[in-house]
Amino acid sequence: MNTLTVSRFHGLDFLRAMAMLLGLVFHAPMLYYIPIMADGFKEFGISSETMPEMEQWLSLLVQWLHSWRMSVFFTISGFFTALVLSRRTLRAFITDRFIKIGLTMILFAALYDFLDGQFDGKLEHIWFLYYLMIFSILACGLSLAGLIASEETCQSSHNPGDQGSYFGSIKQLLLLAFVLVVIRPICDVLDGGAITVATDYFSIKIGGFLYFWIWFCAGLWLFKNQSLLTSGKGLFAVIALGIVSIIIFVFLSPYLTGVFGYNALKPDTLFDFMTLSLLKGVNTLAWMAFLILITHRLIVKTHKPITWFVTLSYPIYLFHLFPCMIVSAILIGLGLSQAGVVIGTVVAAFAISVALYYVLVKFTPLSWLILGYKKSWLQPFK
Repeated sequence: MNTLTVSRFHGLDFLRAMAMLLGLVFHAPMLYYIPIMADGFKEFGISSETMPEMEQWLSLLVQWLHSWRMSVFFTISGFFTALVLSRRTLRAFITDRFIKIGLTMILFAALYDFLDGQFDGKLEHIWFLYYLMIFSILACGLSLAGLIASEETCQSSHNPGDQGSYFGSIKQLLLLAFVLVVIRPICDVLDGGAITVATDYFSIKIGGFLYFWIWFCAGLWLFKNQSLLTSGKGLFAVIALGIVSIIIFVFLSPYLTGVFGYNALKPDTLFDFMTLSLLKGVNTLAWMAFLILITHRLIVKTHKPITWFVTLSYPIYLFHLFPCMIVSAILIGLGLSQAGVVIGTVVAAFAISVALYYVLVKFTPLSWLILGYKKSWLQPFK
């Protein structure tokens, strides 16, 4: 199937939803890798002093998810930003982003911030929407400057018989891959050794911000060169890329510590730092390429379960963090194994988030913010 004739990119939709829902798995063991947070749940019989270290299998799972999730998020967000800008007026795009991202961010960030009885401008996991809103504004500037491709440009630039255009895209891809790898140590240095993210509206970390902006721009570029998603190589080559990605991560995993700089161990020498940072960049690039290619090739049409999965992913992303924290604290306090804590937390937090979606969003005006009016069940103003 020619990607240029597809009106919707179901594989990328699915991957974005999967990355969001894997936030449940990533945050379920959060009290283990940020043990100081356990001090907020002493009523459940846990504290930072009593928290055990993560078991090896769990540490590998957390580091694997951490190594690619947010980069994939921003790449796909950049892709769909370019897609929307190519189909809507700039005014319609700004209105849509302000409602779905801006207002939703303000509402949920404020809600979580007020849970401790005071407003500090904390973002928690909503930092992703904060960055995405800023990136969307910057993308408007790129669009005004004519730097974001239209669908017509994509079609004319990638004639299947135009070998010159194809190889030109390959050259750009190799250059982009080089930039995505070498930018990692630069951004790590800017943030004091490891990329970090904003904890509130006023603490944007320049390294992490620049790093994810580059990945967002990679998504903008991918939209213009979307024929690369299917042209040239078969499924076997994509699977081979997956195997290479696994090998890279297995080699890198013993040296991975911390999450966004928290509890990260600094390498002993500058050479060790540069080597580790560059390998992190290569690992992220490999997993991003594999996951985007495999989902785009395997999911070429949607089904009701996939549609339900995709629709729920954003609300679950918004709701899941505090159920994860509370349920995991309870289960740790009950003395469950780390496997039991993670599985129990994921299942319970998923069920709670789905219930909150159907009670608070599905049939209410809140769905206009989160899903958009046209996708909302409640449409009184037809």
